[in-house]
Amino acid sequence: MGKILVQNLNEKIRLDKFLTNFLKQNRSYVEKLFEQQLIYVNGEVSFKKGQLIDNEMQIEIKDIEQTLNTQLKPITAKIKIVYEDNDVIVVDKAKHTLVHPTTFNEQDTIVNALLNKIKVNEFEDKLRPGVVHRLDRDTSGLLIIAKNKKAYDYLIKQVQTKSIIRKYLAIVHNNFQDKFLLIKAPIDRSKQNELRMIVSDDAKAKPAQTEVTILENYPTAALLECYLLTGRTHQIRVHMAYIHHPIFNDELYGTYDGYKNYGQFLHAYYLSFVHPTTKEVMTFNSKPDKTFQALKQKLKGDR
Repeated sequence: MGKILVQNLNEKIRLDKFLTNFLKQNRSYVEKLFEQQLIYVNGEVSFKKGQLIDNEMQIEIKDIEQTLNTQLKPITAKIKIVYEDNDVIVVDKAKHTLVHPTTFNEQDTIVNALLNKIKVNEFEDKLRPGVVHRLDRDTSGLLIIAKNKKAYDYLIKQVQTKSIIRKYLAIVHNNFQDKFLLIKAPIDRSKQNELRMIVSDDAKAKPAQTEVTILENYPTAALLECYLLTGRTHQIRVHMAYIHHPIFNDELYGTYDGYKNYGQFLHAYYLSFVHPTTKEVMTFNSKPDKTFQALKQKLKGDR
């Protein structure tokens, strides 16, 4: 990538924010550029993501595609594929599995395992080729990977028009009086903890909506179906903590409930979308694992 001459700024802006907007990429992608020492400001390598830039400063990103491409390596791993054709792969993701590499350069991810099935060169984002939507590392369940750019673009439009249906099962603390809730609460990244998202009334917070159906009430807990109307980072976890029903064993947004190395009790159990080529409605279901089922039975027995 060539040099960028900064122009038409109304005020000084952080370098990482400028690059995120200019490259139309996410924060993780830009952080990777800094880690690889690819960012130069006025001819000198920059290590300061928060550096303020102004008009007439010159920014250069060196060897970006070559460097990032060499970071993504195919691996052999057991990935549960529930459907595959020439355009899409539907995966039932196990817990503790990353969907794609992050700023820490992990290679044990679903994208790495499927790399030989994806036409990587068709995608601009070489670290997340074909990733239509994501699941947190410790959230299990169904997700779609597009094998080519045409299928990806068609599926992304469905995400934008909310025609892809994603439903989750969650076990949360405290029971409910209502049978149905619509949570409308904007989400932003916490300024105190970069790992956390928060409900915020800041103008920069992104709109977020979650439909919640109470499937079963227990004495001190509940089993929920959560339907995403938007797809913000950690959305269900943030929204449930916000209404004082944190997900079981979610240490980031709630409490540790004794399930070591398990993570939050959240499972993407239902997925529906229109196939990019056949235009057929595709629907998939997935059962949560034995630990999830066992907690549900235990809570039922506490009546």
